[in-house]
Amino acid sequence: MAVNATRIAVAALVLLGATACGIPVTGVPVPVTVVPQAPVTSTATVAVPAPVYVQPPVSLPPRENPGAAATVIAYYDAINRRDFATAWSLGGSRIAGGGGYTKYAGGFATTAWDTLTVTDIRGSTVYVVLSAAQTDGTTRTFSGTYTVSGGVIVGSHMTRTG
Repeated sequence: MAVNATRIAVAALVLLGATACGIPVTGVPVPVTVVPQAPVTSTATVAVPAPVYVQPPVSLPPRENPGAAATVIAYYDAINRRDFATAWSLGGSRIAGGGGYTKYAGGFATTAWDTLTVTDIRGSTVYVVLSAAQTDGTTRTFSGTYTVSGGVIVGSHMTRTG
């Protein structure tokens, strides 16, 4: 029994000496006290990516002067991209009805997205149906015509249908 006590005492002294000297000891269990830490939380600000604009495919009716329809499509494409300067130069300045560019651009403040359907082309007149999704979730619909000359909208007659 004294031999076992001696062996245990020697093992303990070797363990204490090795630990004190910084010598790693393997194979000997050492009790460890773990102090739980408070959970870490974060309030990081994450940047929201800007919406990606994808131009929808457009099929035009097989009529004369598809360039006139392309001008009207480009006009609404610019509006959907919030590029009001381009829309203004494509004819917005001629159909705005007065008030200037600032009033014209501000007129689209509650429009989230326009969907344009070209229903017919007759000469320089483009017949369309317009669905304007609003920022409040409602949709306004219009039908009418745009007149194009020299790649610019020079007149319009649109009627709200819904």
